[in-house]
Amino acid sequence: MEEEFNKRLVEQYLKYGSVDEVYRANRDNLHISYAGFQRVLDRWGVVKAAGPNNKFSEIVGFMAHLIKDNIAIEELYRKMPPSFQTSTATIYRVLSYVKEGITRRIGTALVLTPYNSKEKILLGHDVSTPRIELGKPYGSLSLPMGYSSKEDDRKTKILRVLQQEVFTREVIDGNFPYSLIPENPLPFMYLDIADVRVAVFAIQLPKKFSQLKRFSSFKLKSYQYFSLDEMVRLDEKHNFRAGMKEAAVGYKKYLELINRNLVTNPLQMKSILNKELATVTLDIEDSQLV
Repeated sequence: MEEEFNKRLVEQYLKYGSVDEVYRANRDNLHISYAGFQRVLDRWGVVKAAGPNNKFSEIVGFMAHLIKDNIAIEELYRKMPPSFQTSTATIYRVLSYVKEGITRRIGTALVLTPYNSKEKILLGHDVSTPRIELGKPYGSLSLPMGYSSKEDDRKTKILRVLQQEVFTREVIDGNFPYSLIPENPLPFMYLDIADVRVAVFAIQLPKKFSQLKRFSSFKLKSYQYFSLDEMVRLDEKHNFRAGMKEAAVGYKKYLELINRNLVTNPLQMKSILNKELATVTLDIEDSQLV
């Protein structure tokens, strides 16, 4: 029974993202101390969440709609669902950094490919935040990605994303496949999305872990493999998150360099979103909120 109780704690943590949120969701009726909870997470090898409380997907989704709808920030903000946590002050702050070409946070994204093809990339529907459009429950198609901590080494950054967005069930059951993490991982590109500089890593999965049914998360659902060409074309019948086309373009260049036996430094790109946000007018009165 203790084993099952501990598994439930791990599951709750991965679902809510912090120990405090788990206590809040359970109305403080967990019957375990805060320190005891932390010890359970450590025993299970859970990498703690990084970054601010507001979700990366919220910021990116808001900025994408700001460009698409071409309306004032305050007007768009009033359309947000009640669960939207990011403040207007944060929105203005992020926009001001983007306009100045500054990144103040770091993130990690994973290009995961199946064992039999490097031309197919794993994406999932981000359901961690509701879609702004009424009646559309599933979020944008996204690579597994999230905030990282500057203190983390690269393996830890990759491990956090795999735990939270790809193999959550394995974490809960205590059989996470640590062997999937490269011994000396190097990003093939750095991509600026909003005010986040995202290090993008490529990992080809072994056959055992390439099946869609193996993937699980509280953040991504309905996983699919997309062809590299389909992502580069940015087929509009699919709702790709901002930055996904650029990640695919960078990965395609990376494969071409590998095929030519060329070694290069990581590619550096700005997302189309950032280029478009750079042209958005920021009122002087609004900027005083930053």
